[in-house]
Amino acid sequence: MKLFVYKTLFVALTVFILFHLTFGYVLKSYEKKLYNNFSSQKLKEIKEKTREELGNAIKKDRILNKDDAELLKKFLNKLNNELR
Repeated sequence: MKLFVYKTLFVALTVFILFHLTFGYVLKSYEKKLYNNFSSQKLKEIKEKTREELGNAIKKDRILNKDDAELLKKFLNKLNNELR
């Protein structure tokens, strides 16, 4: 009976270690990427870039070309009709 318990513990420990060496490493790397992408510094950079791009768009005479403006107008009219 002791031998069975020792073998079972050994197999369980081996599976646990293998799991952490393979899947655990992958999960930690993705977790680090998520934390890096959503850090406060990164969010500030995204906000700054968005403000800069909006400022550049406002300075232009025309933001959309005529075809895009027409498509957007049709889409908004259709959406407006569905909401009524």
